[in-house]
Amino acid sequence: MSQTALKVALGLVTLSVKDDWAQRLPPGLVDVSERLLLASGSPGYGPRLMRVSKQPWMIRIYQFQDLMIPGQFEAFGYRKIFMQQQVEAAIEQGARQVLIVGAGFDTLCLRLAPQHTHVQFFEIDHPATSAAKARGIVVEGQPPNMKQIAVDLGQRTLSKVLAEDGRWQSSLPSVILAEGLFQYLTDDEVRGLLTDAATCVPPGSRFVFSHAIPGNRPVLSFLLRLIAEPWKSVVRSEDLHDYVDGTGWTLTSDVDTDIAHGAERYAVVEQR
Repeated sequence: MSQTALKVALGLVTLSVKDDWAQRLPPGLVDVSERLLLASGSPGYGPRLMRVSKQPWMIRIYQFQDLMIPGQFEAFGYRKIFMQQQVEAAIEQGARQVLIVGAGFDTLCLRLAPQHTHVQFFEIDHPATSAAKARGIVVEGQPPNMKQIAVDLGQRTLSKVLAEDGRWQSSLPSVILAEGLFQYLTDDEVRGLLTDAATCVPPGSRFVFSHAIPGNRPVLSFLLRLIAEPWKSVVRSEDLHDYVDGTGWTLTSDVDTDIAHGAERYAVVEQR
């Protein structure tokens, strides 16, 4: 199971008690995240940890960790806000399918599916993480227009997984998300995923993603290797046009220079 997925979800619970973040985060995100963590059966993620995670001193711990990546604690919040805004904008402009690749313990599909019953929501993640999250989804109540697909995309391509599942319709305008995922793939794997994803959607569809930017982070690199989840790729936001060239997507977002996004930047590409 992805330790990063668990830690991001827990970090959002802690972030919700800092300043005015409870009001800034998407409605329901924190409550649903907490219930998913509790129901997941993940070792250590019980009621006591949920209580502890909301103590003021936990905020100081996260702020200390910010010394490795300045601003990264709040950056998770900004990332959630951006991703939801992009999905809601895409739906308003006609998207009829939403797919999150490497969904982790993200709550977007669970929260938005009941509000947009004409849209189909899909999540894909590694079987171990999907199984843990599925226990929480059962407790939460799975919307009929939300589908979980448990698969290792390192072993099978996205297009084959979606074709074999049979519920995804490649003719429908769609929006695909990869949040906090690309840095765990090599450059070739990122471009391979983008190229493959472009075959699964019609022109006008969007792919929204975050990506790590270059930087000297020896302590972080050491800690990530300890949990066997090292970063494998980085790219400057200014270089994204060339980075996605030839994958079937065109960069439509502006260059992201916002330091509040920590070690990541956000981007949107469109299938044309």
